[in-house]
Amino acid sequence: MNLVSLGGVCLRYGANTVLDGVDLNVMRGESVALIGRNGCGKTSLLGVIAGTVVPDGGRVERMRGLRAAYLPQEVPGNLCGTAYSVVAGGLGETGSMMARYAELSSVRAKGESNAEEMASLSARISEGGLWDADSKIRAVLEILEMPPDLEMSDASAGIRRRALLGRGIVSRPDILLLDEPTNHLDIDSVLWLEKFLKTQVETLVFVSHDRTFLGRVTDRVVEIDRGKLVAFDCGFDEFMRRRDAVCRARERSEAVFDKKLAREEEWLRRGVKARRTRNEGRVRELERLREIRRGRREKPGVVNFCAQDSLSGGQKVLDVKGVSLSFGGVPIVKDFSTTIFRGDKIGIIRRNGVGKTSLLNVLLGNIKPDCGSVVRGTSFRVAYFDQLRSELDDNAKVFDFVGGGSDFVEVNGQKQSVMGYLQNFLFEPRRALCDIGTLSGGEKSRLMLAKMFASPANLLVLDEPTNDLDLQTIDVLEKSLADFKGTVLLVSHDRAFLNNVVNGVFCLDGNGKIVELAGGYDEWENFRPRFSSCAPQVADLRPAKPAPNTGAPRKFTNREREELKSLPSRIEAVEAERGKLSAKLQDQKFVMENFDKLEGINARLRELAAEDDALMERWAELEERRMLIENLKRK
Repeated sequence: MNLVSLGGVCLRYGANTVLDGVDLNVMRGESVALIGRNGCGKTSLLGVIAGTVVPDGGRVERMRGLRAAYLPQEVPGNLCGTAYSVVAGGLGETGSMMARYAELSSVRAKGESNAEEMASLSARISEGGLWDADSKIRAVLEILEMPPDLEMSDASAGIRRRALLGRGIVSRPDILLLDEPTNHLDIDSVLWLEKFLKTQVETLVFVSHDRTFLGRVTDRVVEIDRGKLVAFDCGFDEFMRRRDAVCRARERSEAVFDKKLAREEEWLRRGVKARRTRNEGRVRELERLREIRRGRREKPGVVNFCAQDSLSGGQKVLDVKGVSLSFGGVPIVKDFSTTIFRGDKIGIIRRNGVGKTSLLNVLLGNIKPDCGSVVRGTSFRVAYFDQLRSELDDNAKVFDFVGGGSDFVEVNGQKQSVMGYLQNFLFEPRRALCDIGTLSGGEKSRLMLAKMFASPANLLVLDEPTNDLDLQTIDVLEKSLADFKGTVLLVSHDRAFLNNVVNGVFCLDGNGKIVELAGGYDEWENFRPRFSSCAPQVADLRPAKPAPNTGAPRKFTNREREELKSLPSRIEAVEAERGKLSAKLQDQKFVMENFDKLEGINARLRELAAEDDALMERWAELEERRMLIENLKRK
């Protein structure tokens, strides 16, 4: 059953066409992801579906009596009241009465008299048969895992977003509309949201840039591309495979069209008047081609940037010994020691409020620890991306923020105009001269990146850099960080981004303990069942290793000796095959000519990675036992 149907919908803002005659049907039971570049019209399309945005043309049909709940991207900063009252707001006047009754009950529990108003309100609720509303509200709060009396004024953005989600679903809407629901949520909250949406919501239309979230929640993808909609009846992971083929086919079609148009233009320029008269049909066809070409919307630009690596500085970047930090008696970091080397890319993960940003500030020297020391390497040069964008002055110009009073920046030893440099970050001259306060969230994030990459650094520190960025920009940022030769410290809730950038993670438990793991988010996900906040020592949280045998070790057999001898060559062969396959995937010509083989190549790479890990683990086990036996023999 169609819940919402759009036909030929057009939407313009001034001279900018956002939706150009688009069609879309949303069926009951679907989970539809809207994706596209920043500014392409995703939020506007959500608004059209919700009825909060009126299109300039076309038709919008909704199922009679359709109940839609819409959670916008920005969480109101002035949200106040208890979690109960916020959720109750989704039930209109009935919810207001229930919220007031709950408030009076709370006041009464504190010993204050309000019997008369409570009796009157109770009578109104009973007369209307509305007591089941209280059960609905409390059931939603239980699903949200939120206490009814939790005050919103003191809550984080993630908690407020969760309460607003409860307000949206308490009335059991036919369709739920979400705009960037994972923004400002930590990983634990995103995992909760995924489970919630899959089990509690029947029909969903949402906008998100979180690829793992998209992969787990989506069953249909609609891409907005230059004012048009391209629908894919598949999940997000399959969409990513199909989209490249569609883009290549479109580009080939447009190239053929452009050649034909150029050929006809050349014919007209060469032809004599009489010849043109005899070929009026051909002239009319040329005019038709011109009209089609004028109507084509050009492909948007792609961000083009890379991090500047400062070649100065030694191999050891940070040496941390016995650092502890607490605020108001609450431990943030407890007896933490580590060494971070040049080339390390470390992800810092766990739920909001456990001290990820505080740990960054200790490492950078912005906060002095209660005890312990942080020794920084020579020529320590830091570039910092702040998720709160505290550096940005809404009244300053984009150009001045990046240039710092100069018309030029130096990029990899070359002088470049600020205006040209900003175009790499998709700021056209007109936008470069705008006030920062007029920029969208995605533009502000790109501006922060432009400032960060405008000077060389040997340590990049990024605090939630992917918020508000579109998928294409995230891809470019990933590649830039992966290619960066220096050190990266990264706080992020984007699981795919962590997997693609970092080679190690610091995991905080909220009680000051920090675990170090090699790898990315997936390694943490595999390890986290053993990560208990009540574990007494950090050492107890590390991956378990076989305990040394205090008795006489088992004899090292000839077969094991031969196996140990053969393992290095076997590991080398596996890694050589992995390298060859990875190189093929980096070859654009090979990818385009062998598109149907890519899935098999990726499957083989996963097999090789598992085999490589198993061989390395076996080598370490045998080598450790061999050395133990050799040492015992010497004694």
